[in-house]
Amino acid sequence: MSHDKQEVPGLSGMVKLIETVAQLRSEEGCPWDKKQTHESLIPYLLEETWEVIDEIQSNKTAEPLKLELGDLLLQVVLHAQIASEEDRFDLDQVAEAIAEKMIHRHPHVFSQRNSAISEQELHHQWNRLKKEKNNQQSVLEGVPLSQPAMLTSFAYGKRAANLGFDWENTEDVYKKILEELGELREEMDKSDPVKKNLEHEIGDLLCAVTTLARFYKINPEIAMKKCNDRFKNRFSYVEDAIFRESQNNNKLTLDEMEEVWQEAKRKLKKAGIEG
Repeated sequence: MSHDKQEVPGLSGMVKLIETVAQLRSEEGCPWDKKQTHESLIPYLLEETWEVIDEIQSNKTAEPLKLELGDLLLQVVLHAQIASEEDRFDLDQVAEAIAEKMIHRHPHVFSQRNSAISEQELHHQWNRLKKEKNNQQSVLEGVPLSQPAMLTSFAYGKRAANLGFDWENTEDVYKKILEELGELREEMDKSDPVKKNLEHEIGDLLCAVTTLARFYKINPEIAMKKCNDRFKNRFSYVEDAIFRESQNNNKLTLDEMEEVWQEAKRKLKKAGIEG
């Protein structure tokens, strides 16, 4: 895959990256890079994606985000390079394909020139064009099955809602959550709860919570990630307290751990780390 730097004005960095990856994958390149496949790179693709999200949410300076986006871009270039070596496609064809897709999916911008189109009309147009392009039998087709299940539930709900299959308001969704919680309670109260039934009821409850998140335009996966971050920050205080007491051969009670936890919440909020 050859590239003339003079023919790509303003993209010298991109050309340099493509050439660098090609050299890393060459016979004289890096042993690690040479042995990578589409499948072996999956963990790195996921890791780099979440690191980009971390930087976006951290509200730090632009430099760290620039570096993380570079790491993510590297993954795309690596996949394109592997495909190019197999005579399947190259990075230029990847870029061309996504550009054509965006033009096709945005007729209100590139052909019809309708800037007054509503957000709801945009959703209907996007899904209709996507279904036609992929010859889909269902709007639910095409949702990545390898993504987290909560994101799949979120996507299914959005697509069904675009066809009018949805709750009328947040109050109805909240009542559904209470209903699912009650059904879970019923199963828990049985003398011998069946794990399969508990799994079923917990799944229904999580699905209902995901629906409520969608109504408020909150990504449930991001909400859960932020919750995990809060837990990690707070528990570090509890962990330190447990360690200090163990040095004196003492053991914190659960109530004492809760006191440390609440103090951690106050300190983190005061420091602006938690909202």
